[in-house]
Amino acid sequence: MAEISNYKVAASPHKLDSSTTRKVMLDVLIALVPCLVCGVVYFGLYSLALVVICMATCFLSEQIYNLIRKKPFTFDLSALVTGLILGLNLPPRAPWYIPIVGGVFAIIIVKMLFGGLGKNFANPAATARVFLLLAYSSVMTKYIGFDIAGNMLSTDIVTAPTYLSGGAAAFTGTFMGTGGYWGRVLQLLFGAVGGSIGETCKIAILVGGVYLAVRRVLDWRIPVVYLLTAAAMLLLCYGSAKEMLLQLLSGGLLFGAVFMATDYATSPKWKYNRVLYAFGLGVITVLIRRFGSYPEGTSLAILIMNLLVPLMDKFILPVRFGQMTKAGRPVPHVMAWTMRSLCIVLAAALVVFIPITNYTNVYITKNGVYSYVQDADRKLNGQYEFTVQGGAPIMGGYVQNLEYKVYVDAGTKTVTDIVPIAQSTMGYTAELSLFEGKTYAEILAQTDLSSDSDFSATKTNTKLREMILECFSFYDYNIGRYERLSYTDESVSLAERSGSLYRITVSGIADLTEYNYKQALKYAVTIDSETGRVYAITTLAESTFGYTLDKPVFLGKTKQEIAEMTRDEIASDISTGATVTNVSVQGLILRCFEVMETLREGANG
Repeated sequence: MAEISNYKVAASPHKLDSSTTRKVMLDVLIALVPCLVCGVVYFGLYSLALVVICMATCFLSEQIYNLIRKKPFTFDLSALVTGLILGLNLPPRAPWYIPIVGGVFAIIIVKMLFGGLGKNFANPAATARVFLLLAYSSVMTKYIGFDIAGNMLSTDIVTAPTYLSGGAAAFTGTFMGTGGYWGRVLQLLFGAVGGSIGETCKIAILVGGVYLAVRRVLDWRIPVVYLLTAAAMLLLCYGSAKEMLLQLLSGGLLFGAVFMATDYATSPKWKYNRVLYAFGLGVITVLIRRFGSYPEGTSLAILIMNLLVPLMDKFILPVRFGQMTKAGRPVPHVMAWTMRSLCIVLAAALVVFIPITNYTNVYITKNGVYSYVQDADRKLNGQYEFTVQGGAPIMGGYVQNLEYKVYVDAGTKTVTDIVPIAQSTMGYTAELSLFEGKTYAEILAQTDLSSDSDFSATKTNTKLREMILECFSFYDYNIGRYERLSYTDESVSLAERSGSLYRITVSGIADLTEYNYKQALKYAVTIDSETGRVYAITTLAESTFGYTLDKPVFLGKTKQEIAEMTRDEIASDISTGATVTNVSVQGLILRCFEVMETLREGANG
């Protein structure tokens, strides 16, 4: 190796360009404009007022501080950037004083008291958001839903859940004509969900990020490694590629990765330290989301890693050109190769495990329409996870919104666990012990669902029972191998069999003459030929008059029991029209029994 004395190294700096603080901050402001525009369009002019107040507070706080300390006024735009980022992190209907408190804290406490621009110990916007969450937690977690027309001039607080706090309740049924899982992805991508002003529209954030990358304002390593690490951690913690994507597109993760974690003053100076820094951000964010009491962890993760940056810059240093060990050998580039290897391992983990976990996904849109099942995942441990939603009619005309995770073991075909996700505020909770550890047959045979509390809680138990039975029905049809049988007629469009189960798709009409309406009906009725009982009923169509089948009336009953049921026994407690629907379905189910018997005779003959 040539002697170091043969090389001449010029004095620093070794790289010159025309960048100034003002130009950099102007680029950041420009990159944030798409987020601001989308936030105002989605959440209204009040959200714009909050952002303007926050920016004005930050700018004036900095100038007042300079005036008090007898320092020159600063017009480098950094205070406006802090104000805009913090404003975009606020709920769309936060009280007017929230951006003022947050702006003063960000500039005076976090930035100016530590020496001003470049000397602050943490990102001012991220730290201020954490402070506001601690000081005004109830206010900072109240979000409104996406409504372009209704939100524009309204200042009313009509709260709506986010995906991180409310699960599937944050989504509408379909978006841009797409339902199910990919409809949810589109809603998150375009920002048609509740959330902070600037964090919901991921397309706007990506546009801003690409602009900053092209302008070489941000180091792409931080957002890329941050998101790569978060994706790997989400895959590890949730075991689902679908959940990983939803989590990446939820909350402030993408906004924080692009606009907050990349802050020059609070991110590491050496590029490989930035990789380690971003890796830490991804790990901490997901751990907070998965195991913490607060559903979002981006701002807190940024604050924690900001506090570690000075230690990283002091003790994890790049190898100097020509640096030798005591033994006279070149110092190995351990950190550089470790960070490269880390990125390769993270990318490889995603390449290997995304297909594996994606294989476990069961898509619900392939086979019929389900009343309660919103999502289904096949886990690697042999369990199936169902997300179910429904409404339990409570006394006084109130409908209690319910959402659960139901776990079914594929081997024993029993309910192993039920996790409540949402049970709206009437206070009636289902008694999960009535169903946990039981098979389909045991749950179907249950007749006593009474609660120790009151009648309304019994209604909640009844609705959960229907949800669980539909989970089993979904499992049997989507996982079981049904063969198509040769049978169709005017009312039967499809006949299938899997073992002793016969699934007959039947159509009919409910004659609601008194309402001048004929309701089109279509169901998939599954009958167990061994027990001779109705195993499951899946609604494929109930036209829009609004009367729905009361399925428990027929589930678990034999052909004779159904045939002998009187109108009073079939009657629904909802309305006369719904009773007509039930009576019409009575005939359709009896027709399914006849079809099953014909098919069995043909098979035996």
